[in-house]
Amino acid sequence: MTVRAAGKTSADADPLALARAIADADRRAASALNLVPSENRVSPLASLPLASDFYNRYFFNTDGDPLFWEFRGGEDIAHIEALGAAALRRMAMARYCNLRPISGMSAMILTVAALSKPGSTVVSVDQDSGGHYATPALLGRLGRRSRLLTCKDGAVDESELADVLAPGGVDLVYVDVQNCVRVPDFRLMSDVIRNVSPGTRLYVDASHYLGLVLGGLVDNPLDCGADAYGGSTHKSFPGPHKGVIFTNAEDVDESLRSAQFDLVSSHHFAETLALSLAALEVEDRIGDYARATNDNARRLAGALAEAGFRVCGDTGTGYTDTHQVWVELAGTDEAYALSNRLAEAGIRVNLQSSMPGMSGVHLRLGSNEVTFEGAGPQAIEELAGALVQARERALGPHTVSEIRGRFGAPFYTDPEKLKVEAGL
Repeated sequence: MTVRAAGKTSADADPLALARAIADADRRAASALNLVPSENRVSPLASLPLASDFYNRYFFNTDGDPLFWEFRGGEDIAHIEALGAAALRRMAMARYCNLRPISGMSAMILTVAALSKPGSTVVSVDQDSGGHYATPALLGRLGRRSRLLTCKDGAVDESELADVLAPGGVDLVYVDVQNCVRVPDFRLMSDVIRNVSPGTRLYVDASHYLGLVLGGLVDNPLDCGADAYGGSTHKSFPGPHKGVIFTNAEDVDESLRSAQFDLVSSHHFAETLALSLAALEVEDRIGDYARATNDNARRLAGALAEAGFRVCGDTGTGYTDTHQVWVELAGTDEAYALSNRLAEAGIRVNLQSSMPGMSGVHLRLGSNEVTFEGAGPQAIEELAGALVQARERALGPHTVSEIRGRFGAPFYTDPEKLKVEAGL
């Protein structure tokens, strides 16, 4: 008996037709302008492993393992993972780099399991203050008690943190801010922990601003006293969907390695190769990329504010310290009308209903992907102009191509040069 979804026919499920649909959508996506802060492009170079045989291969060896191959599929190119990990360590200024998490959430699970005990308390940031929506529920599923901190404009209340720590039983403070135009003061938090509860670990989930930390624009959490930091690698860092954790502490690294044996089987070898290539490709320019990303975010915020949009933050501080720009809209209808007009023209924006200090649906924009692709001041000004126009009417059919015409060189290897030199 063949079971079909309601309203679907066998023609709808024809594999070749579906392949054409994917190819058509991919062509449209290639020219789209993406302003979603939790997404980024994977460069042509870093994309290569994702369509290779290595996507289906296991690879369990790690640095220091003897050359004993239970699975031989990754043997010929295992060195690429080691080279990528070294590049990431250099950018992160960390002794240890764990590439085993397969996503930011996987890194969260691994960190909580490694750095806290069942029954202990883990402190994280309230969702209303920009914290990740899933953290408290995840902690409960792992048998930890959740306590939440408020965080206003990047500032954690020192006395509140001290009060939470004082009774004891807190194994881990997990700083999980995902909605962030201001970055928390890691040094202040570290100082409070060391003074009140020195046995408590501090971990910074830097998923959203990881590329800015690696580029030196945001303070390195390890320099500020954190025991470890990391997160997903496809937001402000221009890599594939993957996770990474950095530390300078040998015991933390050992705890992570112990936990990963039970929590991460395959660490997705092709994605790990893609992350390694992305790291090696961008390492020499990561500082320039980080600065350009924030410059573009501030330029976009300023242009939108000048045009009458209600941009969160103030002009005196440049609106944002990260890649994110928050725009408050009048209501749900306006939000969806604006998003739809932009999408029809090939400009993708991110609508959010859980923004700190705002009720309703609003824009959470990111400058990270367009910066990686080469957007500079002029392109950003024209992009802001497109958002202004889309408030009232549809955009012209050539809007995106005209904006892209203002792009400079991207922060990745030219695809034509790649084809020639790699023999593709």
